[in-house]
This record gives sequence, C-alpha cells and structure tokens, in this order.
Amino acid sequence: MNIFSILLAFLAGAFGSTQATINTMIGKQASQFNMIAYVSLVQVAISLVFILFRGDFRSLSGPTWGWIGTSALLGVIIMLAVTTSINSIGSLSVYVLLILGQVILSAVVDHFGWFGVPKSPITLQKAGSISIIMIGVVLLVRS
Repeated sequence: MNIFSILLAFLAGAFGSTQATINTMIGKQASQFNMIAYVSLVQVAISLVFILFRGDFRSLSGPTWGWIGTSALLGVIIMLAVTTSINSIGSLSVYVLLILGQVILSAVVDHFGWFGVPKSPITLQKAGSISIIMIGVVLLVRS
C-alpha cells in the first residue's frame, strides 16, 4: 500500500471541501459565475507559472481541445453545483453526496475500462461496499 498516495488523496479531499466553502463565500459576494471565472483565471495563472518554472512546454500540446473543453465544462458544473448546494444543505451533506457520486461513477468507469483505465469488473464485494456507503449517505443526509 502506498502511504504517500493515500495521504495525497486524503489531503485532496480535505482541501477540496475547504476550497468549496471558500468558493461559496466568494460566490455570495461576487455571484457564482464570477467566482468560477475568477478562481479559474487564477488557477490558469498559477499553472502557467509552474509550467514556466519547470520548462515543461511540451505539456502545452498534449490532449485534444475536445477533452480539455469537456473537462473545463465539468469543472464549471462541479463548482456551481457544490457551491450552490452548500448554501442549502451544508458542506457535510454536499461532500458525502459528492463522494457517493464519485464512488458510483468510478465503479462504472473501472468496470467498462473507459478513458483508458484498466478494466476492473464490479464484483459482489464492490457492490456490497457501495451499498453500505449509500446507506451511510442516506442516514447522514436525513439527519
């Protein structure tokens, strides 16, 4: 088991919920779409600094614009959905639902091997684990 990867995944989750709460606050002050534009522009600027610092210009000609556009659209939808939902159901409920959505779709992606991911069929054990997560999410959101 790779402890470093586990720690990175945990930190990504912790930072993601923190970022969403900050974005919600920004959205209340500047509107949701302005928040998305502002945050995205700063992310681009920071990313370009990293590219320039590393001298890794070949990465600028990598994936097709279709995939980039799809990912960008999904990012806007995710930011809008999360920050809008936090205002009405709270951060914890939003994030357990977000994680449930990620778990279910990740299982489907793995099962069919979409996007170049190695196929990993949904087994009875995986389906049972997802069901337990779903029950926990329902109980938490209803509380």
